[in-house]
Amino acid sequence: MDQLNFDGSCNPNPGGRMGFGWVISWKNKKPCTQGRKEIKGSPSNTNNVAEYTALKEGILNYTDLGGKGPLQVCGDSKLVINQMAGKWKINNPNLAELHSQITAAVKKNKLKIRYKWVPRSENSDADRLALPDSQQHAAIPVARKVIADTNTASVKPHLRISINELNTDPSPGFKSFAQLKVGGLDQFSRIRIEELRKLAGKEAAALVKKEFADELQHQASALRWMLRGLAADLAVRKVKVDTEISKRSVKGRTIS
Repeated sequence: MDQLNFDGSCNPNPGGRMGFGWVISWKNKKPCTQGRKEIKGSPSNTNNVAEYTALKEGILNYTDLGGKGPLQVCGDSKLVINQMAGKWKINNPNLAELHSQITAAVKKNKLKIRYKWVPRSENSDADRLALPDSQQHAAIPVARKVIADTNTASVKPHLRISINELNTDPSPGFKSFAQLKVGGLDQFSRIRIEELRKLAGKEAAALVKKEFADELQHQASALRWMLRGLAADLAVRKVKVDTEISKRSVKGRTIS
């Protein structure tokens, strides 16, 4: 199932500039599609209007790109998600108009949609895209390459949150990597290095080979983290941190 994450912002609220961000994750694993727009301040601008508009823009972008559904729509606005799902009433006329426009677009394109509320930590990419233009460069860490979307990588919820937080942190520290744990085995744990290289691609395979030379175990570990959704440079750092922790542990046992 394809997935659309959306988020909107209004600063100051009400009346400020509005930003709209959305991320489309395709079920066929092709690269995610990201989009964003921004409009100037107006008395009618609010956070809720921004959230609804972000959803509308995301759905229009999805259909323009040939999306046919079924589509899972995820957002951190309980108001929008529950109103679109028909669970909550709509009292604001501006929101009712946007709701009507979205419903018409869905009906016109015969989309089957499932609405799902997610916490903000699981909506970080769309949240970032909704920020003002002036904050976009600062919000996107330099040289971050992600080869798998955490929303489609079938990782555990707690791990998805931790990975998303690391991917959007400009300078994560040692402790953040040390605390990042799978919590048992997952779908990537038993995959051998040859298959990991195929799944991750030539560029990722070349990167880990360069970083870890003939240490196949380290290469495999880094590739597994990339496939879980951790950015390539962070996956390499994660393995290096784990190696350092292991060395300290061995040294401590030797001394004692």
